[in-house]
Amino acid sequence: MTAKRIVLPILVAALVAAAFVLPFGSSSNSNANAVVTTAAPTLGYTIIANDAGCDLNTIDLATGALTDLPAPSSEAACANDLAVAPDGTVYGIAGFGFFAVGSVGPAADSLGNPQLITFSANGTPSGQTLAVGGTPIDGGTSIAVDAAGTMYVIAINETTCDAGLNGPKSIDPSDTTAYNCLFTVNIATGELTQVGDGFSPNYPVLGLASCASKMWAQTPGLMAPLNGNEPATIGLPWASIDPTTGVPTEAGISTELFGFDCLATGDTIYAMSTVFVGPAPPSFEPKGAAPGQVVFVLGTVDPSTGVFTESIISNVPTTMPVLAFAVAPLPVVPDPVAPVTPIFTH
Repeated sequence: MTAKRIVLPILVAALVAAAFVLPFGSSSNSNANAVVTTAAPTLGYTIIANDAGCDLNTIDLATGALTDLPAPSSEAACANDLAVAPDGTVYGIAGFGFFAVGSVGPAADSLGNPQLITFSANGTPSGQTLAVGGTPIDGGTSIAVDAAGTMYVIAINETTCDAGLNGPKSIDPSDTTAYNCLFTVNIATGELTQVGDGFSPNYPVLGLASCASKMWAQTPGLMAPLNGNEPATIGLPWASIDPTTGVPTEAGISTELFGFDCLATGDTIYAMSTVFVGPAPPSFEPKGAAPGQVVFVLGTVDPSTGVFTESIISNVPTTMPVLAFAVAPLPVVPDPVAPVTPIFTH
């Protein structure tokens, strides 16, 4: 795929535009009541697109500085979302297939089946097709890896994940509405195992983070919030996802679509928001950003309230997929070796 093909489905694009955000993201999670704190990560990852394809970049989370890894630009590196395993391996998911042939979004049909991308240390991508029973799935948006190394994706598969026609909230009555489902991934083969039932139709589940006590996703929607919060305006709700059943529980509401991630050993959500500051900046204009700038903003977000706290603001040099953000695990510091008292013999 080319850089120009890094787009969100039509529904998401409409939501993002409405929210003034422009795109340039196990059982160990079952303890929902735990509060886990850990040291903050220092290194993040994102994807930068150009005419030759894409590159994996590191982000210094203290300064916002981007570093292009040595691998040459490649279409195979054009991931929509990223995740980092406990061993430091960076993974991505690529390929949207939200629309059937003849739908209102035919351009999306040519993007191909979703791929699991494995990046080497220098940013070189290698891909394998994600499949159910050996049959490639229809679409994928999000990826996460938990502390035990179990990989999860949010994806669409019409043979196992329920699909309906003419959903009540469809953009176009002629559209086939697809259900998102949670899957675990066999990293060695790309084979998926579905967890629970499909999420609601026309209610995309975007981004995925497997934290110490909860798994989180954003669930953009044009409808009234399910938790009764008012006013019923355009919002991008958060939901915790039960990794054993796939059941979402709605939480806070944000006004921006984020690339987000957390350390698998902690519960702080680190986020990247890519925004265009127009001539008349909206109320969530990044502090210190001048009108006309395209910036990416790093910070933390509280999914229980949707509140985003900014920390670093940086100009965006090129194009970034809005969800493609992940943080690296903290380096393992070995315990000091106690000195051994020599034993002398006569």
